[in-house]
Amino acid sequence: MKKIVRDFLTFNKRERNGVFVLVSIITVLVLYLNVSGGFVKNEPADFSDFDEKVKKLDALKVKATHSTSKQTSEASSTTVVSLDAERFEFDPNTLAEKDWKRLGLPDKLIQTIQRFLSKGGRFHKKEDLKKIYGMKQELYSSLEAYVSIEKEISPSESTPSPAIFKEGKVEKDRPSSKRIIDLNTADSALLTSIKGIGPFYAKNIIKHRNALGGFVSKEQLMEIWKLDEEKYAAIQQYVFVDLSKVKKINVNTCEAKDLKSPYINWNMANAIVNYRKHHGKYKTLEEIKQTDLVDEETYRKIVPYLTVE
Repeated sequence: MKKIVRDFLTFNKRERNGVFVLVSIITVLVLYLNVSGGFVKNEPADFSDFDEKVKKLDALKVKATHSTSKQTSEASSTTVVSLDAERFEFDPNTLAEKDWKRLGLPDKLIQTIQRFLSKGGRFHKKEDLKKIYGMKQELYSSLEAYVSIEKEISPSESTPSPAIFKEGKVEKDRPSSKRIIDLNTADSALLTSIKGIGPFYAKNIIKHRNALGGFVSKEQLMEIWKLDEEKYAAIQQYVFVDLSKVKKINVNTCEAKDLKSPYINWNMANAIVNYRKHHGKYKTLEEIKQTDLVDEETYRKIVPYLTVE
């Protein structure tokens, strides 16, 4: 029994030395912890600067939220110009309802304009358009460059007599040069009645009109060979364009040959059709720019001739 106690409860010299060293280390640590407080001064951490920055950040967040909500409110109260809106030259005194819609005007504003015209009102200058109730400045600014108000012509000027007497003979009346002629329906004889337009120009005007699918603005006359700005200035007051006569091509059903025009070459026409075949029908005309061959200038020229309906 004594042997068992001695074997398990007594230490040899090496173990006694280890216990002594361990006790010594513990004693030193306890003494250090007890006296170290007198040498090291523990000061509380100062978080006042951090708290101040947090308050400023919270204030900025509140201000930003208020500003965003204000901008959203202002935006919602402003007439938004539709991305699908087209832009073409138009006379607000004669424009049909469907063409106002093409320009992106809301139905309520279109009804206001039509009521104004039905009661005998007339737009005498483009600035009159922004006086219409509901016409926001943003929308008017996008339309201003395309407004073209035709000068009123008296009945005696616009309607020639059916016949005239000359040297005792009755001759068919030749249209007066003061008559305003629709470029989209006029034949060669009517075009040559305008001073400054002879058979050469009349032939080329009709040829260009057929190639385009109709004129959407008088300025397109200057695209005709040899018809420069000086010639245009001399004849522009005697012509106008009836937009309802413009031929529109459905980009969702057409083939490349249908799109070919002075503004659209074969590569572009094929790209438009192929994009539709690979990606499905176009939802808006803006999507034809995804072909990468239709840049902004070309898009502006061709969009009056296209539709997705």
